[in-house]
Amino acid sequence: MASIFKKGKYIYISWWDHLLNKTVNRSTKMPYTKENMRQARIMADKIQKKLDADKIKLENLGLKKETIAYAMEHFLKNNSFKKKQTLYEYQNFFKDFNNDFPPSALCAVINKSSVEDWMVKIKGRNVQINTKYSKYKILKKFLSFLFEYNYIQVFVINKDLRVTPEVKEITVFSDSDLEILIKNLNLKNNNFKTTVLLLLYTGLRPSDIYNIKCEDVDLDKKVLKYYSEKTKDFFMVPIHENLVPILRDRINEIKTGLLLDYETINNIGKAVRRYFKKIGLNGKGYNLRTFRKTFISLANANGIELALVSKLVGHRSITTTAKYYNKIELSRQEEELNKIKFIPVVNKQDKVNDNPESYKQNKSTNTTNEE
Repeated sequence: MASIFKKGKYIYISWWDHLLNKTVNRSTKMPYTKENMRQARIMADKIQKKLDADKIKLENLGLKKETIAYAMEHFLKNNSFKKKQTLYEYQNFFKDFNNDFPPSALCAVINKSSVEDWMVKIKGRNVQINTKYSKYKILKKFLSFLFEYNYIQVFVINKDLRVTPEVKEITVFSDSDLEILIKNLNLKNNNFKTTVLLLLYTGLRPSDIYNIKCEDVDLDKKVLKYYSEKTKDFFMVPIHENLVPILRDRINEIKTGLLLDYETINNIGKAVRRYFKKIGLNGKGYNLRTFRKTFISLANANGIELALVSKLVGHRSITTTAKYYNKIELSRQEEELNKIKFIPVVNKQDKVNDNPESYKQNKSTNTTNEE
């Protein structure tokens, strides 16, 4: 039962919240007097009636009476097969989510009103749109899981609070920045140098190169094999001649095992961002994905067929390569455009000025033909 008590000069109400799984104490902000104690008792009774009604409603819905911590553990268990980067993103999401939804609380506290309040906070943050979208995307996935397993009642988030991803212009390294990037690699260790050049010379995803082992690299045949976490396929691709000596040095150094030494893929991103900052390339929109985009753009600009580029970078469909990464240099566009041979167009006004009589004669002939 909700109770009242005096604390200092003021009256407090205390009750057990079955959703939060804990005792809640709230000040009435009323000074201690007999009349105020009577009013506080009325307030406490109203709170208890609402708690009882909510409990009965919850029981009638037939929802599971489990904590958010239990549901989170269940969710992560069901998704344990996902790649490390995805699981890392889930963990980060729950750290943020638990600031408003305590792990010890029952899942029933996750409802339309509380979730929309949380989304208002997320949308109000001074961060990139795609960072907000990432939170929203995982939230939707977690909510769908909660609905499916009957942890909470189904609801729909207001459309005004939904987040759509920002489609950004494709950014590639400029020639001068690429030169700076490669030149300064001589100051870095073999682990980092191999990572950067592997990204640049293969166009593979960070998740693709992360698990490559020394045994996956055949320097004699100049090929390497890898498993793509994203497409769930095995691939074998040729090695660019400039990359061969880099890989040879790295393999001679570590002999066997994983080619790259990073605890997580996220750590690769952190190392690359620090490097960009050190060599003055920060603030230009460059990130790990820029290597992949640059590779595909350079391959296309140098005349490699799109279908072959798609195979080199491990896309399942050529449309993915064309839709997101096809950025042909303007000079090549102009060159290719001028290969189209059109019938020369003669400006009528120019023809009248050069030979008015000829124009009149042609006009007369055209009129006759039309008739």
